[in-house]
Amino acid sequence: MPAEENTVTVGDRLADGLRSSFDFDFVGVSLAPRERGGLYNWSCLAGSLTPRTRRIWLPEGVGALGTVAATKRGLVVGNTRIDIARDVWYQFPIVASEGLTSMLAFPLLSGDDLAFVVLCAYRDDRRVTARAYAAAQERAARISGLSTSAVEPSVLRAESMTPVYAETTHKIIQAQEDERKRIARELHDGLAQELLLVQIELRKAKYLPEDEVPEAIKRASEELREVLTHVSRIASNLRPASLDELGLAPAIEAECRQIERSFGIHVTDRIEHLCNVNPDAEVALYRIFQEASSNACKYSRSDTLDVELASDDGGVCLTVRDFGVGFNVDRPEIHGGGLGLAGMRERAGAFGGEVSVESAPGEGCTVRVRVPFGGQGRKGEA
Repeated sequence: MPAEENTVTVGDRLADGLRSSFDFDFVGVSLAPRERGGLYNWSCLAGSLTPRTRRIWLPEGVGALGTVAATKRGLVVGNTRIDIARDVWYQFPIVASEGLTSMLAFPLLSGDDLAFVVLCAYRDDRRVTARAYAAAQERAARISGLSTSAVEPSVLRAESMTPVYAETTHKIIQAQEDERKRIARELHDGLAQELLLVQIELRKAKYLPEDEVPEAIKRASEELREVLTHVSRIASNLRPASLDELGLAPAIEAECRQIERSFGIHVTDRIEHLCNVNPDAEVALYRIFQEASSNACKYSRSDTLDVELASDDGGVCLTVRDFGVGFNVDRPEIHGGGLGLAGMRERAGAFGGEVSVESAPGEGCTVRVRVPFGGQGRKGEA
């Protein structure tokens, strides 16, 4: 990999050199993110028509950029109008952003590590060829001093494509339906029954002797107070006010105290108050904390829980550790609910973050998540 301070310079030289050498209409170069699982974007451009292209951010496996990054294998699209199925066009925002009709993309490697992803394209009816692909790779290697992949590029065909987000979307919809069912049960079995008791107390008061009415009203008032507490708890579970008003650290601290009250588990927390975290990333981190701590409380049989929120030189780190029965990390589906581990990784990955789980039978479980401060989330990909 080129020295870090020179990567952008090399990327700019690649973009300009390839465009001028082969008369491409557009060349984009993406630097590999420093964090594994981070988002990719077109940081170096030649022939770009719009500044929106720099705002495209993609995870591994999505679009031409993400596909090459994930596989370290080149990609050729002869005709974007024919070879990219309509239901997966959203995965290729570069095509719409720059009006591309054919393109080739390939990785540049430093040893076994990905250094750059390069995309070269035409806007007219010219088609990229195998000769153009080989020549562009060779020229890029000479400009950058990096190596290319010896694997033949894959050729995109519409009939071979499937929407990358289809499975995740299904999980999200299922999780939403499960949450609606949970709230419906809580409203019906909890709030509705509590309100019915209040109604019964007030009806009885009509037939009581006058000196007993104040006591009946007092009982109804206490029951209404319980109803209000229940409503507050539901609202807090949906969206804690402390998260919006005070930030991530106070919200996690408050949740730790609630865990102690609800589950009788002693929570040791070391919480650093941070001020430079993306608000959307804060929500993702809070939900990951809820999932990890809920799993620990329900399944670990641990009497104690360790929670740590801290920053390092480039991001925020959250750790949730229990000292319970542990489990086999190769079968995480047997623990937790909702989206579980897949959901935690999806939330973190949306902001360029990572989730790791360390556990073994009898050795407790540690969930760690790290999100870089610069992770902007998928809203920046559009």
